[in-house]
Amino acid sequence: MRRFNIKQLIAIGILLFPLHAAQAFVVVGHESEPFYFISGSKGIQGACYEIIQQLCKLEARHCKFKIAPLRLALSMIKKGEADLGCPLINSPPRNSAFSFSRGLFKTHLYFYGLPNVAQKIQKYEDLKGLSVGVQSPSMIEVSLQRIHEFSDKSFKIMPEATAILALRKVEKKNYQLAYVSGDTARVWLKRTHSPVIEVPQLGEDTEYAIFFSRKTISEKQFNKLQSHLTELSKNRFLDSIAEKYQLTPLADQ
Repeated sequence: MRRFNIKQLIAIGILLFPLHAAQAFVVVGHESEPFYFISGSKGIQGACYEIIQQLCKLEARHCKFKIAPLRLALSMIKKGEADLGCPLINSPPRNSAFSFSRGLFKTHLYFYGLPNVAQKIQKYEDLKGLSVGVQSPSMIEVSLQRIHEFSDKSFKIMPEATAILALRKVEKKNYQLAYVSGDTARVWLKRTHSPVIEVPQLGEDTEYAIFFSRKTISEKQFNKLQSHLTELSKNRFLDSIAEKYQLTPLADQ
């Protein structure tokens, strides 16, 4: 039997595992159905998951998908412990730590409450004296804080770890209202048949994007990934994902 010395073994290793082989992307998102969520035995699912999967194929990279609370997901990507995540609302402070993709989906932020409360609300002045649950930290909370200032701080903001917890506490009458993405609430209401309803007149529009770590994703890599997203928009892949999950896609940018 032929014996190999150390140098020969190293050379064989280089041939089998080229030095230029692309390193795996680590993807971390927070539980936010229908964008990114765990679905029983199927594992991680969602609109963002499918789009990032397609980006991984186009980059010929293996991707490791993880799920974590929003605060931890943000920290991991900021520190370079993960490469990208989704969904996230862009903001000037976040731009210092992350690069943001083109917007993917438009959503509206609504107030939700039980009918005896929600049906009485037609303007922001009607929020006076109420408690409103919201995911914290999040840009949805920032949106609510703007409304809070506009309303002379006439209602109480109640921070929660997730939007679903806020909705559940409204259902249990711990709070009068929750302020969440209409897409997240729609899925939850359909699954649980909760009596909670939407307050249609109020709230704000916003949009979700993929965000990338500035520590691990170079400008060149980022621009290449952006070009992939543009192509996925042109070939209507993004529209097909939006239709599948009943989301509102953003127009070409």
